[in-house]
Amino acid sequence: MKIVSVNIGKIVEKPWRDGTSTAIHKQAVQERIKLSKFGLEGDEQADLKSHGGEDKAVLVLPSSAYMRFEIAHPYGFLGENLTINDIDEAEIRLGDRLQIGSVLLEVTQPRSPCWKLDALVTEDSQKWQAGEFLKAYGESGHVGFYCRVLSEGWLETNHSVRWLTRSAESAEKFPAVSIKDLFLAKLNPSSEKDWKTLKRALKHPALSKAWQASIQQLLDSRESKKSKQ
Repeated sequence: MKIVSVNIGKIVEKPWRDGTSTAIHKQAVQERIKLSKFGLEGDEQADLKSHGGEDKAVLVLPSSAYMRFEIAHPYGFLGENLTINDIDEAEIRLGDRLQIGSVLLEVTQPRSPCWKLDALVTEDSQKWQAGEFLKAYGESGHVGFYCRVLSEGWLETNHSVRWLTRSAESAEKFPAVSIKDLFLAKLNPSSEKDWKTLKRALKHPALSKAWQASIQQLLDSRESKKSKQ
């Protein structure tokens, strides 16, 4: 497992919805780059309410996403900071850690893909019409994931990545919740299994504050509906 691309983006203006500021389209950097608890040096976010911050300092995407969704663009195009090979959302779990040299990352939540990603992909695509990519991307559960930075350092392309599995003690306290299962459960909680997944995730200390609030709102809404029946 290794980093196949390190990517940063600058805020640009796009014509979407009569004018939109975005930094979703990242460009690969070849030199070594500093990673702090707030993200990669030089990386920008246009919407700080939805992107960035300590819980979402780094967006990781498996390199397989480009083949899965037939994206004929360089890595970074889908908005990720780190493109990593031999990694999959069905296997990576909430709270897992990635060791990259002196850098230590902790998985905090799935990516929540927005309309800007759809607009970016469909802008020059012959395959995807508006709305189709976002639907297929979300329903696949292969959306990538965010990490917080537990230990800062330097990153570069071809850096080896060690996937640190949970200890037996941690496994007893916090049941495994894969990023794919968590995203799909929150996207459309339609079964008892989905609701159990959300409840397990809510108890995990690694879960981002944004997803804590969102999942709690879903659970509260469900309980409210049940009490009125």
